[in-house]
Amino acid sequence: MDLLLLLCAFAYVAPLLVLLARALQPLLAPLPAAAVAIGASGAVHGLITLAMDAAARPALLPLWGIPHLILLPILLRTAMKTAPR
Repeated sequence: MDLLLLLCAFAYVAPLLVLLARALQPLLAPLPAAAVAIGASGAVHGLITLAMDAAARPALLPLWGIPHLILLPILLRTAMKTAPR
């Protein structure tokens, strides 16, 4: 897979997840907001991947899956630090 394409996907997904988690914080606590943001983004990108051609699916799954897996612990750790105790 082209590294530049993966970096572009990471640059797109990272701000999207952070903004979505921040937008959900008035409704949910920080940790559930982060989990819902990751789940919603993963579901949307998973459905987009399933809607694509069968030949394109193997290339698209790592394109969205790797950034989500990289950002999951970062987003959850940040949410745990900002959660009220």
